[in-house]
Amino acid sequence: MRKWMFGLGVLTAAGLISGCAAPPPATTSLINGYQAYQQGQFMAAENTARAFIASDTSGQNLGEAYYLAAISEEHQDELALAARDYRSAIDHSQRADLQGKSYKALGDISFIQARFNQAATDYKNSLTIDPSATPDQRMLYRLGVSLENSGHWNAARQYLDQLIAAFPKSQLSKNALQRLSMNHFSLQFGAWNNAPAAWRQVAALKAQGVGAFVLPHTIAGHTLFLVQGGVYMTYSSAMAARSAAAGKAPQVIVVP
Repeated sequence: MRKWMFGLGVLTAAGLISGCAAPPPATTSLINGYQAYQQGQFMAAENTARAFIASDTSGQNLGEAYYLAAISEEHQDELALAARDYRSAIDHSQRADLQGKSYKALGDISFIQARFNQAATDYKNSLTIDPSATPDQRMLYRLGVSLENSGHWNAARQYLDQLIAAFPKSQLSKNALQRLSMNHFSLQFGAWNNAPAAWRQVAALKAQGVGAFVLPHTIAGHTLFLVQGGVYMTYSSAMAARSAAAGKAPQVIVVP
């Protein structure tokens, strides 16, 4: 769940509440909308944001309103609408923190939709537009993975290295360390506890016209014998190869 990022304290700092004076009605409505979001009333928060956008003539707080609409829509799985409103939040705000969070959210949407080039672009925009913000580890990891999935293996190292340096004990840091040693994708047909079983699968695949090899892989002192095949620089090309091989090897998966 995306946390409420623009509460009353941030709204006050942004100038929505001046001193101790009561805010004007439209601003009160926007603050109430964020409170509804915090309470899990996402449709009500979205409706409040829409009403504010329609009624705001100054445009001063449109960025906050579009952001409220976007986070509310995202929680209702309206990802296309959320993406549109995150971009509107970026366009209508001069606040680097809001723009940075909006770009990060856009990156997350593209990442889960496997649009890795766009995800990488939005994540990098988030880092660039708000350099004072401490990037979270999930964004650094997803940025690195997005670049790898797009075939930019060397470019990914910068962000995976940054993740490892900033969060050395986290699980994502351990995952990033493993990915640093990789430079392509392969198809994996099986994983076996002993080499003879792995080679039998290789022979069976060869009989079907599918090339494969055995790759020993040790995890926590235990060696598995992986049956893999192919070298693919992008995730999309590996997935295309997987689709072609799935008829002969239904359990095949893509691995970096």
